[in-house]
Formats: sequence, structure tokens, C-alpha cells
Amino acid sequence: MQLAMREWRQMGKWRGPLSAVAIGALLGVTGPFGSQTSLAPAVRYAFWMVIALAGFGAAVAAERVLPSTAPGRRTATRIIAVAAASAVPMTFFVAWAMGVVRPGRTFSPVQLLGLFPYVALVQLLIARVISSDDRMTVAATVEQPAAAPEYPPEFVSKLPVSFRQDILALEAEDHYVRVHTLHGSALILMRLADAVAVIDPRLGLRVHRSWWVAKSGVRALEKTPGRAIARLVDDTAVPISRTHLSAARTVLTD
Repeated sequence: MQLAMREWRQMGKWRGPLSAVAIGALLGVTGPFGSQTSLAPAVRYAFWMVIALAGFGAAVAAERVLPSTAPGRRTATRIIAVAAASAVPMTFFVAWAMGVVRPGRTFSPVQLLGLFPYVALVQLLIARVISSDDRMTVAATVEQPAAAPEYPPEFVSKLPVSFRQDILALEAEDHYVRVHTLHGSALILMRLADAVAVIDPRLGLRVHRSWWVAKSGVRALEKTPGRAIARLVDDTAVPISRTHLSAARTVLTD
């Protein structure tokens, strides 16, 4: 799941530029604003590709500069504001680009004002694409919180109903496991190693070759001459071997 989410985020980095290229290709095909007849096909496609990519950059810059009133959400008003703000520099850029593909073509201040609405329309389309991309990226990066760990059914089903909650510790007794709970203890036919293997490690850890303790069942770790113990909430003293002492200190005292 985490790998899929990471791949989705990597794809999201390119979704905007690829969308701009798609918009440029569409504009190249349709040839709006008289470019269908005034520009040769090769020039027309190149012209609109450059305009779309530059428009994408301008829209992204405007998106970051304009204050957001609702992080993670893009309202219609904000999309229009991004389009209008980015259309200002893009109007001058389009005028310059038009002079490149059509040498000698210049724009007076009045003509620039007339060009602005057409540029703003293109920027509105780009801003809308960016808005959709942001929502998908936010949705993809929000991960659901991990579910609380539970004891597996194959373990719990072996216990009497009254002992299936408030588990404190497991104690090995030959080929059996004694399950200590706040309500007493019960003996089940199961090896301690097998029980530990199926229990979620977030619930507790093995502290001795004969003992496993639940994190919620430990009141404190105590050091006595020659040994360390885990004091359970029912006052039971569980020995901690040297092999497991470091892990016990890390897990049971965090």
C-alpha cells in the first residue's frame, strides 16, 4: 500500500506538465484566436506547446503566491483569481512569442488589453487542471490511520469467553500456555513460541524464554539485585532475561 501511494505521488509530479502539453496539443489542433490560418501547422503546434507550458509555470507561481483561505481545497473564486493573476505576465509573453513567430508583429497597449481576455481563458483552463491535480494529490497522500492491534482469532478462540480481554501476560508451561488476565488465568494447548508468532508485536513482546508480556499489562520495570523484572498491573513479577532486557526497556518504557 505504501509503495502504491509513493508511486502515485511520483506520478503527481508530472501530471501538471503533461496536462499542459495535452492542452498545448489541443490548442495546436483547434488553432484558436486566428492561429489556424495565420500560422503554419508546425509553427502553430510549437507555439501553443510553448504557450501552454509557460502558462502552466505562471499558474503554479500564482497558485503559490496567492494566499489560500482553505488549504487543500480550491474554490471557483480561487481558480479565477489564479487564472487572472497568471494571465497578466502571460499576456506580455504571448505578445512577445507572437512577434517571434510573426516577425514585425507588435502590440500596442490597447491591443494588449484586448489580448488579455483570450490569454485569461487559456489560463483559466490551466488553473482548473492544476486545481484537479492538487485535490488528487492531497487525496492520494492522506493515509488512513493504522487500526488498533488485536489478538488474532486463532489465539483468542482457545480462551474461555471471560478471559478474552485484559490480557496481561503469557507463561509457558510445557506444551501449554497459561494466559494471565485481570480476571484470572487459563491454560490453553499451544506453545509459547507459536502464540508469540501470531500475536501482533505492537501488543507486547517476549521478555523471557517462558514469558511474553502485554504492553498494556506492565505497570513498571524494576531492577533488583541480579535480575530485572516487569511488574504487571496485578502485581505479578515477570522475569526479564538479559537477552531481552534492551528490547524490554525500549518497548515497555516508551
